[in-house]
Amino acid sequence: MKTLWTQTGIQPGGIPAFLAGEDAWVDARLLPEDVRASAAHVRALVDGGFLSEQQGRELIGALRAIGVTAPKILPDDVEDGQTYLEIELIRRLGDLGARIHLGRSRNDQVAVALRLYLRDQLLACGRDLVILGRRFLDFADQNGALAWAGYTHLRRAMPSDLGQWTLAFAWPLAEDLEILPALYTHLNRSPLGAGPGFGVPLALHPEKTAARLGFAGVVPSTLDAVGGRVRQEAWFTHWLASLAATLEKYYWDLALFTTEEFGYFLLGSALTTGSSAMPQKRNPDVIEMGRARSREIVARAHLVMDLGGGLPSSYHRDFQITKPELVRVLDRARELFAVTREVIASLIPDPERLLGSLKPDVFATHVAYARVLAQGIPFREAYQAVQSRLTQNLPLEASAGAWGSLPVGNTTSTPGLVEVRRMLDRADAWLDGEHSRIESCYAGLFEEGEA
Repeated sequence: MKTLWTQTGIQPGGIPAFLAGEDAWVDARLLPEDVRASAAHVRALVDGGFLSEQQGRELIGALRAIGVTAPKILPDDVEDGQTYLEIELIRRLGDLGARIHLGRSRNDQVAVALRLYLRDQLLACGRDLVILGRRFLDFADQNGALAWAGYTHLRRAMPSDLGQWTLAFAWPLAEDLEILPALYTHLNRSPLGAGPGFGVPLALHPEKTAARLGFAGVVPSTLDAVGGRVRQEAWFTHWLASLAATLEKYYWDLALFTTEEFGYFLLGSALTTGSSAMPQKRNPDVIEMGRARSREIVARAHLVMDLGGGLPSSYHRDFQITKPELVRVLDRARELFAVTREVIASLIPDPERLLGSLKPDVFATHVAYARVLAQGIPFREAYQAVQSRLTQNLPLEASAGAWGSLPVGNTTSTPGLVEVRRMLDRADAWLDGEHSRIESCYAGLFEEGEA
């Protein structure tokens, strides 16, 4: 009788595969950061007299070559990215390649690679958000004056315009972008020198190594340097989750307001797909997947926290399983940012349908305010009078006169959009400066001359 394994074609991987988990592809993603951190470490070993200048040059040259030819997936017989790097150095340089591990542990080696990865990806996400925010502003510039009914509780509420609606997404994205430098500061400290978590009994001057990698300083707690990884991952992924929560609202609105019943917006053909059974239907698949991806990012961010929580201090192998989720959250978020830019550009408002949503009852609050201004009565009295007329199906004009003298939308939306533009410009300048600084540091790691 066939076993379950044979029936399904699944073969158990045993303990090595169990321990390796998803490192084959995750650690391959982190290899560029491992290479940079290793180059900085080689220079520290040369500074300390543990390697000669010539040995340092050979190791850095080999690291540069490994960085160019790094695989997308690690070989099956390699445990992790750090092992792959050491094996490759030994293959290229023999015994010299084995000397690089002096003064570090896989614990601080993984920790520094993750911080470098998160730091660089934070800058990339910041650039994505600036572009996305400006796409929202472009939409507001073109369509912001179009009036329609604003909604609360999915019921028509008060007059509004597309500028105010767009600001509801551009503003929180810009606010989250303001948080980026503070999050960057948390990530911008080097864990190198922590070793397995208790320091390294060698004079390697980790502050100098940190500066070579563009870090602002060194994590002062060696235990937290290797044991606090999940905290940085959680900061990063929950920041992405906040951004995704804003975009989820945008996609939810589009799913509703592009239905035939509302028809406030038309979707470009690239954003819809046909039904397999109903010839007349065009389904908003991109919109629905944008909404679903937003929720997925939030869920995976919570998963990162859950997987790495509940542990004592110092390093634990449990941390390994947060890495794949971290990378998935990042991939999903950057994909979502890119697709959302295309959605905004493809969205076509229908001015007539928008204007048609402004039924007389939408102006009820304005009529109540007009009564207050004209008669000098308390707002609650005016509110009740307007409510009474609506209950009796009486026209509001008869009780309060024309409401045209009151603003139909929110006059603060334009200043808000202007402020968003300023925030995006400030973020863009900061990102440019930090990106240039980091690239300069990275280039210096592989410069010819003294290692």
